[in-house]
Amino acid sequence: MKKSLIYFIVLLLGVGLAFAGGKLISLDKKISDHKEVLEIKGEGSLPLPDFYPSTKDPSLLILKFKGIDVAPIKGKHPFREGVIRDVQVKASSEGGEVRIKFSSLKPFSIFSRGNSVIVEVDNTDVQEARATGPSVLKDVSLRSGNGLTISLIFSGRAPDYRAFLLKKDPAHGKSTRLVLDLPNAKARKLKKIVGKEGITAVRAAQFNPKTARVVLDLYRVPSYKIQRLHNRLDIVIASPETKINPPVRAEKVSPGPSAPVLPPKPKTTSVKPAAAPKASPAASKAAQVAPQNTPPKKKGPIYQTVTIAGGHKKYYGEKYTFRFKDADIRDVVTFIAKLAHLNVIFDPGVEGKVTCELVDIPWDQALDLILKTNKLGYIIDGNVLRVAPMEVIAKEAEQRRKMQESAMPLTTVMRTLSYANAKSVERILKKYLSSRGEIVVDERTNTLIIKDIPDRIKEIDRIISTLDAPIPQVSIQARIVETVATYARNLGIQWGFMGYADPYHGNQTSLVFPNRILLDGTPVEGAGTGGLTNPLNGYAVNLPAATFNSALGLSLGNVTDSFALDVGLTAMEEEGWGKILSAPKVSTQDNHEAVIRQGRQIPVQTNINNTIMVRYVNAVLELKVTPHITADQTIIMKVDIKNDSADFSRVVMGIPTIITQSSTTVMMVKDGSTAVIGGMYRIEDNTNYKKTPFLNSIPLIGDLLFKSSSINRTNRELLIFITPKIIRK
Repeated sequence: MKKSLIYFIVLLLGVGLAFAGGKLISLDKKISDHKEVLEIKGEGSLPLPDFYPSTKDPSLLILKFKGIDVAPIKGKHPFREGVIRDVQVKASSEGGEVRIKFSSLKPFSIFSRGNSVIVEVDNTDVQEARATGPSVLKDVSLRSGNGLTISLIFSGRAPDYRAFLLKKDPAHGKSTRLVLDLPNAKARKLKKIVGKEGITAVRAAQFNPKTARVVLDLYRVPSYKIQRLHNRLDIVIASPETKINPPVRAEKVSPGPSAPVLPPKPKTTSVKPAAAPKASPAASKAAQVAPQNTPPKKKGPIYQTVTIAGGHKKYYGEKYTFRFKDADIRDVVTFIAKLAHLNVIFDPGVEGKVTCELVDIPWDQALDLILKTNKLGYIIDGNVLRVAPMEVIAKEAEQRRKMQESAMPLTTVMRTLSYANAKSVERILKKYLSSRGEIVVDERTNTLIIKDIPDRIKEIDRIISTLDAPIPQVSIQARIVETVATYARNLGIQWGFMGYADPYHGNQTSLVFPNRILLDGTPVEGAGTGGLTNPLNGYAVNLPAATFNSALGLSLGNVTDSFALDVGLTAMEEEGWGKILSAPKVSTQDNHEAVIRQGRQIPVQTNINNTIMVRYVNAVLELKVTPHITADQTIIMKVDIKNDSADFSRVVMGIPTIITQSSTTVMMVKDGSTAVIGGMYRIEDNTNYKKTPFLNSIPLIGDLLFKSSSINRTNRELLIFITPKIIRK
């Protein structure tokens, strides 16, 4: 006789499986009078797997074990008897997969017991002639109590059913409808508004000629179970505070993912797999039934009393297309509320027009956009949508917060700071106190005494943990390298002569006039002291070197001393090289200025209104730096470096001049790296000549007898280096 096709059912919502990290160790099947039990045993406590019928083959049940090693029982396990014909175990990237093949569609239950997962199949023949024809869904009734019971009342015996969650928004993976398909049943169109325990409405209709469908619109996924009585199906919805316990005996339902059931312990006879090694039977234990219909880990669009605010937001509503032109906003919101099966109420200040074209977007996103455009907001409380201006909602939220804070008890705590100054931190924390809170500072122990509501104290503790942290320190070393090279060369000449032509020397002229001649070099003021002491009246050419350390004198004359020539040569050549290295080093905390200086102070006298005042001028080597450590461990520094020195070779009224070298900059340097702040290179080249006019132009002898020269060259080079380093303990 042809067997009627029975659908699988699913009543377990808590399909989120904890990654146990265990393994399956055995697989065994037992057959009793009316039951067939497949036991999958694992190591330790084995969680309930995800399970669902194959979409291509309804007689194939798939169990997915996430994070479980199935290698010990991997392969195909055929059976010679029973409804379960074979079991195939395969490993996957997420864990393992167990595929159970039924010879015919039978009601079954899946539950966990200790370290085993039990699949129990009702193998009695189901042949019930329905002479009166298919069952007809007559009505839907609601009963409130410890939760909510939705009863589907039929004209005859309650039909088999298949229950599943329908995902409206696959992008977010959120379940928003619970669907019951009723084969061999009829239903007329009906709808009832619920608005309790996560259920918005219940709708029924004929899905196809052979199947009726009942849909529960959800605004949160509740914990539930389904019970079949003689002429009705009861969908029992638990309140959030109530857990639904599994029934104590098996319900006869069509094959599919079923509610966990704890059956009575039958007498069993072991049936070995035909081609698989024998698995050890599990020891009898007290049954541990997994909680039924626990909410899934991924929460759906839970409607609660919330205020719509800005920021990134996810939308879970069903997608529609909205086209409006100059429509009244109240009519538009009412239309959207009907789509969402929500009641709606408007504040008196709600007004505006809507013109939009929104194609295939969630209804809650469309509602959000339309209201924001008109500077409105909304609150969903249960199944009631309230629309009001944003200012009203914000003001109510602030008043609600203040009322909640005023009702909370005050708590007093003491926080001793290790690094931060309590007085400085107090100024910051006062901004985060409630209207009833206060802070007292004990400066002796650096302690904050805080009195406020618990929520504010948690926030203040979080701020304190950030502020009371050790400040990193930075060591900064600067190097100032100064080199000086000097060269000087001076050449000078002095010469004079004297000649007589007179009777005294016997060389007078034969003329009456002039009979006597005297020719000599006129004395020149400022004659050099080096060389020859002037034997004559002076030098005709007096061009000595500016400074000299060498001199050569030459005096020539005839026998009668009637002609004499005095010549003096002066010269000096000087060369020098010097290097000065200064290396100031200082350590400081992040964002704190550090100063180090070394040198001398020069007193300077001033006479003001006959009052002599003395002030001191610094001639020091000084390093002033403020470091800042960035998140990527580089150091930004504000650097002011000076290298001033007194030059005692140049004085003004007995006070030496100050040679100044300085640099001020802001720069970023990697931790431990060396950077060049700046450098200067200076060349001084002076050449001076002293000449006798016209005569110095005489070829050959002009440069020798009528010119002195002075050459001075000075090369100065200054480089400033800086090396910051973060001090790590």
